[in-house]
Amino acid sequence: MKTKTWMPLCAALALVGWTAACGKTAAAKSYPLQTCIVTGEKLGSMGDPSIFVHDGQEIKLCCGGCRDDFDKEPAKYLAKLSAPKKP
Repeated sequence: MKTKTWMPLCAALALVGWTAACGKTAAAKSYPLQTCIVTGEKLGSMGDPSIFVHDGQEIKLCCGGCRDDFDKEPAKYLAKLSAPKKP
């Protein structure tokens, strides 16, 4: 009779994979602006915003075309999130 020792191993690996996946979905910091971080355009003015998470920070762009600019210099654009707000 064949023993099925692989079944507990598969179950354990599935649990580890599920746990790892859950750890990666930690809540991102919400995006505080109503404008695109790249162009300054009002979100929604060019259709649905492009939304993604970069290093734990939610980012919203006015369009998918801004993603290339953001990816080239993310620090430049992320600095806008920590800049003091003008009254």
